[in-house]
Amino acid sequence: MELHCPRCRRTTAHVIASGQGTLSRSLCVACGRATAVDTLQFMEQYMQSVVRRLLAKPFDIRTEFLHSPREFITSFPGRMLTKPFRVAAELRSTMDIMRLRRLPAHPSAAALPAVAGELPAAARQCAVLLSGPLLWAHTSEEILATAHELGYDGVELWAYQLLRDEADPAAVAERARELGLTVTLHALSWDLNPTSRLPGVRRASQDALAQSVELAAALSAQLLVMHPGHTSAPQDDSASYWPTLITSVREIAEQAAAHRLRVGVEHMEAREAEYLITPDDANRLVREVDRPNVGTVLDIAHIPWGEDETRFLQRLDRIIHVHLSDADESRLHLPLGQGTRDLVRILGALGAYRGSVALEGFSISAGGDLARWNKAQFEELWREAASSTQEPMGAPS
Repeated sequence: MELHCPRCRRTTAHVIASGQGTLSRSLCVACGRATAVDTLQFMEQYMQSVVRRLLAKPFDIRTEFLHSPREFITSFPGRMLTKPFRVAAELRSTMDIMRLRRLPAHPSAAALPAVAGELPAAARQCAVLLSGPLLWAHTSEEILATAHELGYDGVELWAYQLLRDEADPAAVAERARELGLTVTLHALSWDLNPTSRLPGVRRASQDALAQSVELAAALSAQLLVMHPGHTSAPQDDSASYWPTLITSVREIAEQAAAHRLRVGVEHMEAREAEYLITPDDANRLVREVDRPNVGTVLDIAHIPWGEDETRFLQRLDRIIHVHLSDADESRLHLPLGQGTRDLVRILGALGAYRGSVALEGFSISAGGDLARWNKAQFEELWREAASSTQEPMGAPS
């Protein structure tokens, strides 16, 4: 729901949760500010925001048209068709809150104080990044703008998107600096296998990874994320691939070090042909590559199903970056809250983590709905994790 946030000093997306009695909790998606508000006062603020938006709409439309007439003309019919549904969804949420005032308290109701006011902040030391595939239909500049609007601390751009759009990395880097956004880069990975048994595939894959390093440097990125290799044939003994993998990652690490870049290697999902799956695998790679700028990318969706997630991450020796998304037994990289991972417990275990957390997912549709949803869910999950009593692990480097 769109409401005015005093801290952001603008209208931002909010998540409204009904508490007990006459209070509701309002959580700003952009800055995480949470307040306990009287539901009637909230309704008054909501109506004021509606009036402000209605008054501003003609000016917004004129600005959009003057900025990009072609894009405005092509997108306007679709927006007009979907607008009634968006308005209906917002009104339905509002009426749900009003109806809940007359219902008995629910066990899952938000914990609120007895009086209205700003709630204690849920402090965090990690940076939250918007992963590029959440906005796959958009340019890098649009991804940066959306990340800034929604209160992300930075972005994880994908090399494939930048090359697809023929983006100027220097211009993207400058815009990120202007917006105060951290940048990491996901290296080229599709169609690649740097440990392939086929020399041509192996050389092309290593060249693509080297290209990704140079692109990350041009972006002034802080970190390059890469995938390890996989076996060329499902029945191959993975042990024989390790020397090539060590050599591949070491070459990339040394090239990256010349640009003061860190390299994070993802552990992969437990599927055919993958062989970097467990904490022992990831720790072995970091140990044998033996370069100070190399670490493990913890990917929550890739944790083998049935394993204790917090125990998995606690066994990793050098977490350098985190990918966060939901999952269930058959699907990976779901929107936060739409799978069955115990995300509150996982975030609680990451409470002292000081690195970056990229919120992952994939949307081929235009618009920032998934990026907004993930940020809102993260803020709620983080608040819940912060209020839990479990002791967080030590901060990974």
